[in-house]
Amino acid sequence: MKYLIANWKANKNLTETNHWLDEFCQNKLTQIKNQVIICPPFPLIVPVYEKLKYFPNFSLGAQDISSFDIGSYTGEVCGKNLEEIIKYVIIGHSERRKYFQETETVLMKKTALALKYHFQPLYCIRNEKDAISEKVNFVVYEPTWAIGTGKNESLDQVLLLRKRLNLKPGIKFLYGGSVNEDNASLYLKSDKIDGLLIGGTSLNPKSFWEIIKQA
Repeated sequence: MKYLIANWKANKNLTETNHWLDEFCQNKLTQIKNQVIICPPFPLIVPVYEKLKYFPNFSLGAQDISSFDIGSYTGEVCGKNLEEIIKYVIIGHSERRKYFQETETVLMKKTALALKYHFQPLYCIRNEKDAISEKVNFVVYEPTWAIGTGKNESLDQVLLLRKRLNLKPGIKFLYGGSVNEDNASLYLKSDKIDGLLIGGTSLNPKSFWEIIKQA
């Protein structure tokens, strides 16, 4: 099984989300054999969930989770808030590390809280030097120079990085970094890559569907 993750980042309003869903749901969603995970901005998670919850191969994910649990933390979105809606959460994305100065300590706290609420962390690393919690089942390699640049990493380099990580058996290894409908099959054909984290291309329902079909 391949995992295809749509990371919408800080894009779309409610109207645009409904348009995306209307167009996307014209496809034959019941025929999908792989796991598709949509990660919208927090305010849009519920509308997407309500539209896709009856399709067994679709799940919702969050782009982040607070490093604090329930309590007086104004503005935070904690695991309890997301319970019963999502199954996955992106942790350690390079943009969070860069713009919000998230440290390894913070990321480990977020990982622990995600697991407390039974979410699967989609743990992102920039290279083999980034620490990986032993408790995560999904590791996403996203070279920083490839994020949003249109320049994707070569398959050989992705597989070399995977080898250097020396992951435990059963760990899912995914790639993210300027993935689009033209290069997705390069990674999907490899049995050593379990899926893709797709950013800008997932904002277009037609382009995202093309990648799903390739898988």
